[in-house]
Amino acid sequence: MGVTTLYELAARGHEAVLFEAQDALGLGASFANGGVLHPSLPDPWNNPGIGGPLLRSLFSPTAAMKLHWRQLPSLAGWGLSFLRHSAPAKHWHASRANYHLATYATQQTIALSQQLNLSFNNRPTGMMKIYRTAAALEKATGFAEKLAAEGLAFEPLTPSQMVARDRQLADAAAQAVGALHFTGDYLGDARGFLLALAEQAKAKGARIRTGSKVLHLMQQNGKVTGLRVRTPQGDETVDGQVVLTAGHCVDQLTRPLGLRLPIRPAKGYSMTLDASALGDDMPVYPIVDDARHISITPLGNRLRVLGTAEFAGADTRLDAKRIDTLKRFLADFYPQLAAKLDLVAADLWAGLRPMSADGKPFIGASRRDGLWLNCGHGHLGWTMAVGSAKLLVHHIDSALGQPPTELPKTLDAGDFSASR
Repeated sequence: MGVTTLYELAARGHEAVLFEAQDALGLGASFANGGVLHPSLPDPWNNPGIGGPLLRSLFSPTAAMKLHWRQLPSLAGWGLSFLRHSAPAKHWHASRANYHLATYATQQTIALSQQLNLSFNNRPTGMMKIYRTAAALEKATGFAEKLAAEGLAFEPLTPSQMVARDRQLADAAAQAVGALHFTGDYLGDARGFLLALAEQAKAKGARIRTGSKVLHLMQQNGKVTGLRVRTPQGDETVDGQVVLTAGHCVDQLTRPLGLRLPIRPAKGYSMTLDASALGDDMPVYPIVDDARHISITPLGNRLRVLGTAEFAGADTRLDAKRIDTLKRFLADFYPQLAAKLDLVAADLWAGLRPMSADGKPFIGASRRDGLWLNCGHGHLGWTMAVGSAKLLVHHIDSALGQPPTELPKTLDAGDFSASR
């Protein structure tokens, strides 16, 4: 979110500096994420009926979406809002709004990649979502049909059709009742995209300062006037308007200003394997098993297995049980391929998705003059990144009296108001 915002600001002629606390870019939630631009998955995770499974997860260490007892105090207010927005009408409203932003963003990402000749293992394969019960398939098809009225392209597949598309799915198809193929999704390496775009932003005059942790926001007479930053050379104050793209950390920076943002971290795990030995046996499609909350993505000569959601605060430590769940899933889904891969040498990672309570990101002007927000995108961070940056800079240009970027009529900017 930070790099796409930086690029869009620079492309529109704004002087912009990105402060990154870590020593390199893309070491947070972009590092080893799902690797798919997926407007087909716009629905927030507080789907109707989520309350029961969340409560039961307190007693299950292997639940796909896991809530930890120790996090209950910090999640109390956020959690009640999360559940309140799981009402069917609210959930659909958020899903529809997210879909239109995600679709616009994906289109803009591909267009930008072609314009700048960016390479990040991107391929227009679409994504396949696989179902093990008729009830789950029927429910998912109904939701997809509602989104189809908004423009979503998808096709249902029988188990035999799954295998016809990709012979590696034979074992999975034997366990499935069917699948949905979402043809508008794209494969790609999020961090590869991020690093390539950062170079383009610098070429347009933007600056990037790594190893520079923002300590707090400066304000005067209720207006944000800049940042206090800890750099390798010492602390310094930087004047100017501020855009916060700090993921789940934004609440720590806005709280001293009296702004409480309902964003909390949801930890996800990934396991990336060297799959060069597979050769022509590499799977064709990124796949999602919705019931198990796990996906598998082919990225060049790598295979990435990822998933689960864990409300464990800002803890990024690896839980061996969660990693074992990913390994078992791979062995179950692609047994013949898994036997050829070195699971011991896998790169293991955990990242934090910044989840908003109502399932929509915050994009635009905050309740404090001089402070802008582009955060809270949850599982749609990379999918929405380019579009969110364009939407944010549309607001900034409008506020400055400059001609803003034209937005599609399907995108209601008010849905993502940063002051809601």
